[in-house]
Amino acid sequence: MMMETVQAAEMLPGLERIRARFITMLVDRLDELEQLCDNMYEDAPDLAALEMSKNILHKIAGSAGTLGMTTLGDAARTCENQIISFLESSQPGLEQIFDSLGEFAELAEGLVAPSH
Repeated sequence: MMMETVQAAEMLPGLERIRARFITMLVDRLDELEQLCDNMYEDAPDLAALEMSKNILHKIAGSAGTLGMTTLGDAARTCENQIISFLESSQPGLEQIFDSLGEFAELAEGLVAPSH
């Protein structure tokens, strides 16, 4: 994945600047997701928090995919799709969504950490 990003950056002027802005934005989005997750409980989930989380993940998935960060984009898309499914049918359970969000956050923090 890293090699693809480096090659793309060499081919497209300014891509690294866009990628750096994305990483900066990702820090803020992770903070937002963490705050929203604090509002989600097994017995009475906050549907507004789930909807806002879904929207954040959708944006991250699209941007990450465009910038060649396929693994991060796929992880965000998985979380987004699980939330959509939960909102429509209460499946999968919030525990599975939290697990997926945790995996996504680990991937994202791995990208963010080197820039701080």
